[in-house]
Amino acid sequence: MIQGYNRCIKVSDTGICPFCYSGKIIKNGHTKTGKQQYFCKSCDQRFLDYYSYSAYRKETNFQIVQLIKEGLGIRSVARVLNISATTVLKRIQNIAENIRIPVLLFGKTYELDEMRFFIKKKSNPMWLTYAIDKTTKKFVAFYIGRRNNRTLNAVIKTLLNAKTENIYTDKLRNYQYLIPEDIHITQRYGTNGIERKNLNIRTHLRRFGRKTICFSKSMRITQAVLKIYFWL
Repeated sequence: MIQGYNRCIKVSDTGICPFCYSGKIIKNGHTKTGKQQYFCKSCDQRFLDYYSYSAYRKETNFQIVQLIKEGLGIRSVARVLNISATTVLKRIQNIAENIRIPVLLFGKTYELDEMRFFIKKKSNPMWLTYAIDKTTKKFVAFYIGRRNNRTLNAVIKTLLNAKTENIYTDKLRNYQYLIPEDIHITQRYGTNGIERKNLNIRTHLRRFGRKTICFSKSMRITQAVLKIYFWL
């Protein structure tokens, strides 16, 4: 495999297939814009001599991740990178699918909290429930749903399966029925870390702002953006 191969390099200059890196390529007509097409006899892939569209640059995914973390919306990212919003949506989903969820270690202490935001309109509130490691402050699990026991329990079960030592929460009554009393702590200042994370999320991701018209349009994209923000 050729290291650092760039899809923007002309195939006519390299003489190799950008998919399998074979030299068994032949010309295969032209596009409507006059670009030369090629066909690879090794992997049966068709491709162009070169791609002028910005999305084919090898650094595009990295730039999308950085701009998402800086709070830009889908259309803002598309404008900055000069690519289509549809491409940005597809790339975000592909990036999120390849993110590995961190493995929880046994015997750790976590902070747990919930945050309200909106999907499509303010009459459709949703709740982000998530947990962080109390020592490292790293995100360990999250779930999006209505504000009910099912949404809270999706994260709580994950923590309990890791045989957590203690879980710090606020005094929301639902937690009293879902978390075993011997590991549930609601002391003052016990959730300072995750409350700060709430502020960071609302500051960095515009779709989570309290007073904004930048609502999330899709649950799937919201989950993908959170995976990128939490674990990349």
